[in-house]
Amino acid sequence: MQQLYSMNDSPNAPPSAISSHQSVNMQLNKTPQKAIIRLFHAAPDLSELAVYVNQHHVVKNISYGHLTAYMEWEEGVYEIEVYRLETKERVLFSRMMITENKTYTLCITGTHTGFALLTEPQDSQKELAALSFVQLSPDLPSIDIYERDQGILSYDLGYASSSQVHHFSPNKYHFELKASGTQSVLLDIPKVHLQTKRAYLIFLHGFANGDPELMAKVVLSGQT
Repeated sequence: MQQLYSMNDSPNAPPSAISSHQSVNMQLNKTPQKAIIRLFHAAPDLSELAVYVNQHHVVKNISYGHLTAYMEWEEGVYEIEVYRLETKERVLFSRMMITENKTYTLCITGTHTGFALLTEPQDSQKELAALSFVQLSPDLPSIDIYERDQGILSYDLGYASSSQVHHFSPNKYHFELKASGTQSVLLDIPKVHLQTKRAYLIFLHGFANGDPELMAKVVLSGQT
């Protein structure tokens, strides 16, 4: 479901030239030929950031824990650069392939890791809700995910990876993160209201032992 991209160039190396047809289309109306993509700042070791895509300044300021609006991108290979807003230092760089007709969240995961490109789920079970968990906490051990009444949902979810898509009847749910193979609860996620014909992502981000602390962000997928 997701791919991990790390830096493949030095932080201060100049970007290479990109052909004009690969420029970012900022229109928000969906068309079948384009990919729909948004960015999520999940790097607890970075503060406010600016993001360039193929040398275009597409995000002027994104704070930790925030999502951008969706953008439309043509299919192709993209160069993604992330800069500290305060110092103008480039801290991340990667090239990645974006495929048409897909919806993505590109997660900024930290200066020592890079990016996690998440293909968002599309629900095909019309009477249920779809849900995936995305683990973006750099110091969180491998986790098992439980629903308090239904029991275990996912085993051994590691850093910069996502769970399979789980389906639920419309209701409120209480999820728990436990260190893998134990009953030690690392995070409670209560009162998650899931609705019919919707797809959701729960991003787990922050530090398990530090500041900003571990938290869960529940968001809708753009394909619903």
